Amino acid sequence: MRKRVLCITFVFFCSLIMASTQLWAQALKIGVFDIQKIMRESKTIDSYRQQLLKNLEAKRKPFREKEDAARQIEDKLRKEGEKLSFNERRALEDRLVNEAKELRRLKEDIDMELQKMDRELTQKAFTEISGVIKKIAASEGYSIIFEKSAAGIVYTVDAVDITGKILNQLK
Repeated sequence: MRKRVLCITFVFFCSLIMASTQLWAQALKIGVFDIQKIMRESKTIDSYRQQLLKNLEAKRKPFREKEDAARQIEDKLRKEGEKLSFNERRALEDRLVNEAKELRRLKEDIDMELQKMDRELTQKAFTEISGVIKKIAASEGYSIIFEKSAAGIVYTVDAVDITGKILNQLK
């Protein structure tokens, strides 16, 4: 008799656990988004990209001017090198070496500045995307939202993909 009561109690608790798990799973609303698609198609992200390209072009202009100056010195050395005196030739070679060093430093500075700007704009974009995702999650009752590639998701039904909603709110 005691085994029978214990067995019935065990079956009751198991069925209770299974029922609560099913109810919990039904209440769970899951969404996914494709960050690559957002980065490609969002007008907001495109404006950040245009801003970065504009800054890049502004930084490259002085670099090109220095590069042209170094090229002129090199051409002068090549064309008139034999006609110049030893001291004049030596002075041009030294100028060329100094211009080359300055070009390398300028390129490194430009690269570091652009990397910094890229990080800042990327952080700004992700902050904005995150805000939109949180807004969608709160207004539509999502429990969990995954980024497709980061979560290793191979397949989802279109019903859980909220990429379009994110793009609409970013525009």
